[in-house]
Parts: sequence; structure tokens; C-alpha cells
Amino acid sequence: MSDVADNSKNRDFVDQDSDERIRARAYLMWEADGKPNGQADLYWHRARERMEAETHSSYPPAQTGKHRS
Repeated sequence: MSDVADNSKNRDFVDQDSDERIRARAYLMWEADGKPNGQADLYWHRARERMEAETHSSYPPAQTGKHRS
């Protein structure tokens, strides 16, 4: 029973870590676009999609100061 609880805690930690990385990526994208108002959800989803694509890509992410649309 404790193994199940430990796995659940680990998943929660990973989810929180992922959320934090997505939040940071979304912020950088938003900032690079001139900080438009009212588009937090759009940037969150774009950041998550790009990070998922990078995870499944055989190429490393681009190391540039700007994001691609």
C-alpha cells in the first residue's frame, strides 16, 4: 500500500515540475511577443505543445532567444 502512495507522490512532484517548466516557457514566449494582455491560456498551451514536441523529437531544442510560431 505504501508503494502506491509513494508513486502517487512522485507523479504529483513530476506534474508540478512540468507545470513550472511550462509556466516558465510560456512566460518567455509571452515576453518575446511584447507581453500581450489576456492571452495566458494561449501561451500556456503553446508552451506545453512545444515542450511535448521537443520531448518526442530526436533533435535537441533550439537555443535561441526567440520562439518560432
